[in-house]
Amino acid sequence: MKIQRNYGVDLLRLVLMYMVCMLHTLGHGGILYATEAGTIKFKVFWLMEIFSYCAVNGFAIISGYMSTDRPQKYEKLVDMWFQAFFYSFVISVLLTVAGGNIEVTKKEVISWAMPVAYDKFWYFTAFFALFFSIPILNRFVVKIDEKTAKKGIIILIILFGTWNLFANAFKVQNGYSAFWLMILYCIGAFAKKAKVFENKKTSTLLAIWGICILITWIMCVHYGNKIFVNYISPTMILSGLIMVVLFARIHLKGTIISRLSPLAFGIYLFQQNQIIWEKYLNNAFPFVLNKSVVVGVLYAIICAGAIFIIGLCVEFVRSKFVGILKVHQISKRIVSFIQYLLEKAIILFD
Repeated sequence: MKIQRNYGVDLLRLVLMYMVCMLHTLGHGGILYATEAGTIKFKVFWLMEIFSYCAVNGFAIISGYMSTDRPQKYEKLVDMWFQAFFYSFVISVLLTVAGGNIEVTKKEVISWAMPVAYDKFWYFTAFFALFFSIPILNRFVVKIDEKTAKKGIIILIILFGTWNLFANAFKVQNGYSAFWLMILYCIGAFAKKAKVFENKKTSTLLAIWGICILITWIMCVHYGNKIFVNYISPTMILSGLIMVVLFARIHLKGTIISRLSPLAFGIYLFQQNQIIWEKYLNNAFPFVLNKSVVVGVLYAIICAGAIFIIGLCVEFVRSKFVGILKVHQISKRIVSFIQYLLEKAIILFD
């Protein structure tokens, strides 16, 4: 049975990736921390930051929301590794040769060639671990009923989210970990299983989402407490979940969105390349603070858009070369070989 593609979720992946670009523009780009506290600019730019902060959670929740009824394709993970290798090693080598004055050590070059082992892209390293746990998590999700799934969401948010804001008892590392992605995957899968928010009006969900953003923003800019500006905070978890539910409702036909959506991950890898991150994006955008509030906001939007579009173009070109080189066929062969070795290794346990 062919699973119908949800183009609304495809659109969401692109929206979330633009939000990630905005996070990097404001944070790593140096805007937020060069803004004087208490000023209008401070409040506006932090509102933009908080608005975008649920993006990473959104990606992980999508994985659970959309993947529980789909077969696990291990060649996809190998494809993603080759993709990470391109952005870690190939792009870095090209930039080093073209840049001229970029100094690198032998150890750095080795780390570029092993992006997962050296954690060059934290989200991909975490997702790499999550990927192997998905079959186990899916078996659990299939067996539970809707009521249990709803209880599961509440428990996960309280136990691993809210509680860990005050005491890092479960070592979720503020959301920068494979364990946290597993939690979000389960939240997404439970939400799909229990049809969470499906009976709520769009206006109601938008109101809840707005309240989550408002609470986080007020705590941040008026009380100086950034405790909710955190991947594991309940406001950011709910914001991400609501976005997934809302976009899943959007009915679109197969358009250019379905062609662009698979390129989203490449945009993330592009901007997280070590040289691009440290040499070109680091503290690159405080100049927007020299403008008025409105113009400064427009500049920030344009800067994030530029990162998005450049990354999209690079990934588009890479994807064409991958097709010509038939990398996916290589991935399939690698998976087949590993499966053969595992079958032989299983004999040792007989």
